[in-house]
Amino acid sequence: MRDILGYQGKCVVVTGAHSGMGAAAARTLVELGAEVHALDVRPIEAPVKQALVCDLSKRESIDAAARQLPASVDCLFNCAGLPGAPFSNLDTTLVNFVGLRHLTETLLPRIPEGGAVASITSVAGMGWQKNLENVKALVATPGFDEGRAWLEAHPQENNGYLFSKQCIVFYTKLRSVDLVARGIRINCLSPAPTDTPMLGDFHKQVSKEFLEKHFLAPIGRNATPEEMAEPLILLNSHAARFVSGQNLMVDWGYVASVEVGARVGLL
Repeated sequence: MRDILGYQGKCVVVTGAHSGMGAAAARTLVELGAEVHALDVRPIEAPVKQALVCDLSKRESIDAAARQLPASVDCLFNCAGLPGAPFSNLDTTLVNFVGLRHLTETLLPRIPEGGAVASITSVAGMGWQKNLENVKALVATPGFDEGRAWLEAHPQENNGYLFSKQCIVFYTKLRSVDLVARGIRINCLSPAPTDTPMLGDFHKQVSKEFLEKHFLAPIGRNATPEEMAEPLILLNSHAARFVSGQNLMVDWGYVASVEVGARVGLL
């Protein structure tokens, strides 16, 4: 049988590998024959090659973890994230975007031609074009420290989770243009509500009833972590070798229903 995904023997890095989509991605990549280097602030149970402690809200922690990663990395999977409350808006956007970007930019020089980056964003970021001025301003900051300084100077513009996810989408599309010259692809994936530990935090923020009324996938249930991890793995695979700059909606048609007017969009 032909291996169209092509992960056998590949070196990959997965953040957020303790639980949820990141853990599912790490486990599946191991099963596919990849050498997995996993990062998280909490213990990692998947049978990975290397498990490293990394706090994406701190540049020094990211740099320390990066120094322990291989000199050549075929694929990066950015799965780590915070839900907003109980975390501050500052910490949420530092982890979800500024830290994600810092790790990505640190590892990009190690990614060879044919390599790829895939990041988890959210359907919550679907309104990024409506907030383009602020999104562009943060994405334009040249590094981690400058990004943090911008967030500290603009607390009203940073609402945490939604803003961080909007920034991932724009950054992915913008960076895809530059990376064409190196033959590296970059994409992101926007999940619908998924049964991960983070979902409980969203229920506390807006209530389970509100989330299910307005954001539940049209099929009538939440997704499983595997139903997000597997499309993410596809994006970085050989099978998707002509796909770059895309924000893949994995929502069983939720965004489509908003776009055609079958459902009221709140974002």
